[in-house]
Amino acid sequence: MPWTIRLCRPAGIGKTEGIAASVTIDTTVHRGHHANAIVTLDAEVSAARPPIPVSMETRRNVLKSTAALVASAASSIASPRASADFALVRSLPVIVDRARTGSSEFKERAIADHAANMKPFGGSLARHGHALFHQTRSAATGPWDFDIVVIGSGYGASICAARLAMAKQSGVRLAVLERGREWIPGTFADTFAGAMKQSRYQMLGPNKKTIDNPIGLFNAMQNDEVNVLSGNGLGGSSLINANVAIRPDADCFNQTDWPAALRDRRVLDPYYDRASLELDARVESIDASPKMRSQRLAAKRLEICGANFEPASLTVTRGSKNETAAILNRQGLRQRGCIDCGDCTAGCNVGAKNTLAMNYLPLARRHGAEIYTHTEVVRIEKLCDHYRIHFNNFHPDREGKLCTQSGTTTTRMVVVGAGSIGSNEILLRSRSAGLSVSDRVGHRWTTNGDAVGFIRKSDHLTNIGGFSAFAQSGCAVGPTIQTNLTYPGRTRLSERVLIQDGSVSRSYANVLGLLMQDMDLDQTLVMLGMGHDGAAGRVVLGDDGLGSVKWPGLKDSPYRKLIRREFAKVAAAHGGKYKYLKIFGDNLITVHPLGGCAMADDPRNGVVDDCGRVFDASRGGQWDAATGLETPSIHTGLYVADGSIIPTSIGCNPLMTISALAERISQQIAGDPAHADLFA
Repeated sequence: MPWTIRLCRPAGIGKTEGIAASVTIDTTVHRGHHANAIVTLDAEVSAARPPIPVSMETRRNVLKSTAALVASAASSIASPRASADFALVRSLPVIVDRARTGSSEFKERAIADHAANMKPFGGSLARHGHALFHQTRSAATGPWDFDIVVIGSGYGASICAARLAMAKQSGVRLAVLERGREWIPGTFADTFAGAMKQSRYQMLGPNKKTIDNPIGLFNAMQNDEVNVLSGNGLGGSSLINANVAIRPDADCFNQTDWPAALRDRRVLDPYYDRASLELDARVESIDASPKMRSQRLAAKRLEICGANFEPASLTVTRGSKNETAAILNRQGLRQRGCIDCGDCTAGCNVGAKNTLAMNYLPLARRHGAEIYTHTEVVRIEKLCDHYRIHFNNFHPDREGKLCTQSGTTTTRMVVVGAGSIGSNEILLRSRSAGLSVSDRVGHRWTTNGDAVGFIRKSDHLTNIGGFSAFAQSGCAVGPTIQTNLTYPGRTRLSERVLIQDGSVSRSYANVLGLLMQDMDLDQTLVMLGMGHDGAAGRVVLGDDGLGSVKWPGLKDSPYRKLIRREFAKVAAAHGGKYKYLKIFGDNLITVHPLGGCAMADDPRNGVVDDCGRVFDASRGGQWDAATGLETPSIHTGLYVADGSIIPTSIGCNPLMTISALAERISQQIAGDPAHADLFA
């Protein structure tokens, strides 16, 4: 019996042009079962001139994707569960829609806002790093190129750059070196094909662990036991994170792995407050989206188990979704109110996400910082009274292909903030070339207990499919994460977990919909878990000079079994089924890599002290007669300030803790008498 379905042109992306397709599925029935299915796809692109240009390649990709999905639907129809799985065919217009992109009013506003924001800075926050090859030595305090160089532009690096720029004396040169490129809101990829092109590593095939696009936005590293995802661009992971601003349990700090000065969280509370103000963190309204309500109802059922539910605090700008006037943030930059599109982790095309490019980086630039992109630091060399930084610069040739050119620059002070993997790579390569650092570099690396789980067939509407910056008439998806579910009453810290709701960005909605057999994604929920994994991982260098993570036994660890049990409980409370997807084999996935350059009281236990100063392992220590203790020697002017210095998992999203530590470290640097000639 044949079914013929006419696919109308997708809504929301151009009303005078689209793709129409006829799908004929012919099945024969044998003894009550669909024995086979023949699929015919006749598709055409309307000839009307589109208001939004669509390339022939894009059209072909859409048709190929549609054909593949229809074939999958046919296989489903050929099963005894045909009536349930036939919804895939019904959802084909949605599938085709997600495979296409184009302009929108929201995107155009975001691009225009960025242009207005950048006018005071000459059009952009950064310059291409190729300009470093034409530097003249003009540092204020000696015969070096810069007085201060900050490596990276994630939370730790950007905050240090901003605070040190604000505190520096006139004439002092401060530079920020960022490996990735500067991104403009409204230009982030919102299709699967577009997102794959922005992967730094090659994701598939025999060379899947090689770097394919050194300035790609998604830094997805595959290892033997755990895969690591982080952001690569001006603003670091703030470009693609879920914006959650949360403070860890106080008990996290009261562990011997932390330096004595920080074993009371109240020491950091003023710095948490300072960062929260600058990042404009605000608590979400209750039941602001279907998935938020669904998680609240599930948490209600888990109260008997000690579950605590709360709306999350997010670094997202809120305002009227349809308001035409821009919202001025604390730094005077134009932003827009969140439209609840669910695309936070793919890059915000609305301009509502409070990335570091909306706050700390403009603050740094406004106070004289020089920012250079396309520049990856390889290693740091210590000279007599300053440092030489070796870097690679990525610039296009005449055909647009990225070429690599090596160079060096010099500076009196270095703040390393390249992220957990990046900072470890830099210090490990520097140590191999002669820099004396603790042999604990690379150790005490942690996933922060990150885990991902999925709920199928929830009792409640979830609506987690992101729609990017396109007009939407249906109910809200919401920011990627909006809730926190915790168990604060558990006595043992190792048993406390955090489970958050999650949406999926438009780029990956079709993929998840197929895997979950729910193309509308209205009965599916992503669960994002965090906890305490023991921080027994290690970052090591390969023969190619790139870092990788080693953690034998992680896949069978007690923590992994614990978080899976917790996921199953939450899924049951939703009335659904817990599902674990082996997307990259059986590996864990972390988006919150921490450690490797751990803080400690001495170089026998860590790499930096509580102020981020790098231990000089070659010089031993100095005896302090007043305290009766040995004071470890440090490299004057060399610091680390990012997630790599956190010595344990903290069981929650780490952006606020990294920010608080960076606020404290930058204050210590500016107040250090050894640098009195640098800071006012």
